[in-house]
Amino acid sequence: MRVARITEYYDDKMMEDKIDSSKAQELARRFLGQYHSVIDTKAVLENGVWVVTAYLGFSNTQTKIVKIDGNSGRILGYS
Repeated sequence: MRVARITEYYDDKMMEDKIDSSKAQELARRFLGQYHSVIDTKAVLENGVWVVTAYLGFSNTQTKIVKIDGNSGRILGYS
């Protein structure tokens, strides 16, 4: 049961922490960096969700949008 308490504490602590713009951009870069060359990112907070626009490739012609929960930092989706 001790492990469950630690997990509950960790989950509660994560919910208290807020993700700022630079952290959201870092998460998006790491996520997209698995398959793409990310050149630049811009982040906007909309209703508690960070919408990060990532510019890909050296010509900056492709973009991807990554949505990140503003509280937990979980990636909600991308397109």
